Amino acid sequence: MMILVFIFSNVGIQAQEKKEKKKKKKVDHWEVKFGLTTTYDNNILKYSDKYLERFMNSEDPGRFSIETYDDVIINPSMEVVYTARIFKKYKTKINSSFSPRVYVVNSIKNWYNVYIGLQQYLPWRTSFKILYSYIPDFYVRNFRDDNWIDVYGYTPEVFQPFSFAKDNFGSYIRKTFLKNTIIRLSLYYARYYHNEHFTEYDSKDFLYGIKLYQPIFKNFRLEASYEYVTSKAKGYDASYQTPETTTGPDASYVEDQFTIGFRWKLPKLAKRKNDFDVQFDYMIRYYSSPYPPLVDPLHAGRVDHNYRLFFVYNIDLLKSLDLSLYYHWYMRDSDTKALINSIYVSNEKDYNQSRIGLSLLYKLKF
Repeated sequence: MMILVFIFSNVGIQAQEKKEKKKKKKVDHWEVKFGLTTTYDNNILKYSDKYLERFMNSEDPGRFSIETYDDVIINPSMEVVYTARIFKKYKTKINSSFSPRVYVVNSIKNWYNVYIGLQQYLPWRTSFKILYSYIPDFYVRNFRDDNWIDVYGYTPEVFQPFSFAKDNFGSYIRKTFLKNTIIRLSLYYARYYHNEHFTEYDSKDFLYGIKLYQPIFKNFRLEASYEYVTSKAKGYDASYQTPETTTGPDASYVEDQFTIGFRWKLPKLAKRKNDFDVQFDYMIRYYSSPYPPLVDPLHAGRVDHNYRLFFVYNIDLLKSLDLSLYYHWYMRDSDTKALINSIYVSNEKDYNQSRIGLSLLYKLKF
């Protein structure tokens, strides 16, 4: 009897050791994520009501380089994630992704983003991440180049496309306190390279942020953050000018960003996990152009109030397939202390925008 007990216990120990070895082997693994998002956008160029009306009435030839002011956006994506234990028992994650955005009707708006990141887990429930992303070309809209008016007059030729390329370098560190309270500190640096027209103002932006993740109940988590942004963006037109000697536009600003939201893990639906996310953003931006209102009408004394609201419902359809349904709302209210430019700034920068869509994400681990 004792011999049988010994044999079975020994077999059990060996089986447990094999399971532990398998678990250890699974720590180092690859994961590939394939995403597909479809979005309807009702204001792709963020036009004010005035310009939407003028577009519908076929006014301002040259201003509008689009066929419709709304569109459907197809956004496939691919991300590769490698997880390993480079430093003893602490995980290291390296991920890279490619994400194009294709507009079904207005191809001028097509763009793509490439991304790479490294996340390192540390003792004391701490981790940090560094990342880099790049957008090679993003078309904003056509603007009237005032310098060309003297040559061509008020003709379609004076409207020129405004676009940019963007480098974004980022890092954050996060730590868990108490039971599940998380605080994240962020630092981002972005460089914008704008086109050669009157809107030329290559800028350098810094973002400093702090974010709190606080569980309230077992299945309900509150999220709140504050971010401070600085942007240095002097513009110039003539080839002999520099950002230091220019008398052109100055789009430099500082911005306060406030965010509050929550994540609610709902009861399982047909044995499937699902949750609901809500987030509200408020951003107030102060432009600091030193030029007189008639010299720099778009920036002198300007203040922007931005509001954003996001609703997202997520559900695990299958073990490796997730579905998200979402609605995003954006609004910008622009004003200026220079009353002479108030209507002009409002017409150029105010907008309302809604996006609604769904997203599928398939995850393959090996």
